[in-house]
Amino acid sequence: MKKFLLKFLVVLSLGMVASGSLLTNTAGPLALQPVMAATDVPSQGEHPKSAAGWSIGPIFGAYLISNGLTKQPADVNFVKGTTASASMVSTFSDQWVGGYNITSVNARVYQGNGQWANAGLTSSIAKSKPTATIAYNLSNLDVGTYYFQFSVTYSSGTTSYSDMITVNVAAAPKDAESIRPAPKRSTIFWGESTAVDANLLPPDSTSVVTWTPPAATTGSLSPMTGLTTSFASAQIDANAADTRLNYDNGLPVTIGANATNTVVPGTIGGTTQVTVGGLVRQDAIAGRSFSYSPAALNDIVFPEGMTPSYQWTVYNANRQKVSTSAVLNNPSFSWANVAKPPVADRYYLQLNIILKSGSNTVTWRSNLAPLVVMTPASRLIAVPNLRFLAYVNGAFRTPLIGDFYQAGGVTLRYSAAAAQVGNGTYDGNNTGFLAVQTVGQNWNLSVQASGFTHQLSGLSLPTNPTLTLAVLLANGGSQVVAVPTGDAAAPVTVLANQTTNYSGNLNSATTLQVPQTSFMLTGNYQSNLTWTLTQAP
Repeated sequence: MKKFLLKFLVVLSLGMVASGSLLTNTAGPLALQPVMAATDVPSQGEHPKSAAGWSIGPIFGAYLISNGLTKQPADVNFVKGTTASASMVSTFSDQWVGGYNITSVNARVYQGNGQWANAGLTSSIAKSKPTATIAYNLSNLDVGTYYFQFSVTYSSGTTSYSDMITVNVAAAPKDAESIRPAPKRSTIFWGESTAVDANLLPPDSTSVVTWTPPAATTGSLSPMTGLTTSFASAQIDANAADTRLNYDNGLPVTIGANATNTVVPGTIGGTTQVTVGGLVRQDAIAGRSFSYSPAALNDIVFPEGMTPSYQWTVYNANRQKVSTSAVLNNPSFSWANVAKPPVADRYYLQLNIILKSGSNTVTWRSNLAPLVVMTPASRLIAVPNLRFLAYVNGAFRTPLIGDFYQAGGVTLRYSAAAAQVGNGTYDGNNTGFLAVQTVGQNWNLSVQASGFTHQLSGLSLPTNPTLTLAVLLANGGSQVVAVPTGDAAAPVTVLANQTTNYSGNLNSATTLQVPQTSFMLTGNYQSNLTWTLTQAP
């Protein structure tokens, strides 16, 4: 008993002088990265929490101590830019017997994926025997969530570990000035999803965004708050009669977003649209080829591991399935020879995208988009310029003024110019080439000739010549048509009731008969020819 009392008294005597001190760790701030994944949360600290410390006393002015934490640090939540710290209390004694003094403190931070690292936080230790308050400065942390565990090492060589704490750093409140939601893909198929971004301005606004879902029949949103959401359009079974598919250019779906401000309380809102369907109205011409590559297939992203195949379906105007010679199993729809619709003037096209992964099958469906088939129109491909010269003794020459003063006037003959390259010029070829293209339609071609005017002076020719066109026919013969000239002259039919393509050159029997003229200037006179192609029912 005396030996125990002696040791006890020695311990007390060495600890009789109370002391107060401040120890600062000057390791400097560290720009730590918060844990980004919300699911990556440690269940406990890097080390198990140590037993609590305790002290007895004072007895005769001294303390009996067991090293450890007597107060654990607590979770901390603060706003970026404000002062914040995490603190804990440990026993300590600076007496030279027993090794109870604090020699170092340390902070460890969770880095994600089960990894911890030194945090390098600035710390301070305020000692007041038998305890010391240890505080860590958190003010330099960026916005985010952090997980810390602290430790205290004593002069005995033992280390005490704290509870793990969570530190949430929120951004300083900053109101949104505008919100302009926009989808990543503005047009999607039924069953497909797309991300939608709130597009808050300024980008660092802290306003809370709440999303307004569309009608449940069109799809759903998830999550309902946050800067982004995902719109999942409804999955539609293979039923062509579903009214949600009966939108010619897809169904516009409105999605709303509201930002709640806190600095100046209030709400600002915005909306966007996602068109669900994927196809738009197309036009085709009967008897001609047609192809269609939907723009909604551009930049489309299929679920990972799923392989797409494509199946087009053609319906009549009553939305009844019809058989065609079109290519139906490619991303692009193609039809080499579009047939005339059996009902009204249109078909309806629909595309199913079938996604498979093993035994799992998902189908994305388009709307039924009209394919309007137009009756092919006849086209005027080429009409000629006509040059007339005097033809004397088997040779062409420029007519003289005296030729026009003759009692019977003068008859000039058509002479093709040599400067024309090819026959295909639509407006004004110099080889007498005339061409019409049709697809089995009845058509008529007429021409109207204005009065002649002098090209330099603009003076009108006192008389109105008669143009005689000699048109070659498909059977090798020719057709001669007289065309009066003059500003009041009526159109004259050149070719009538034609049902096939036409191409031919005017032959040398094409003439211009100019009556006797009392006044004539040297130079060129010109009449404008107006060709008109009409298509019969």
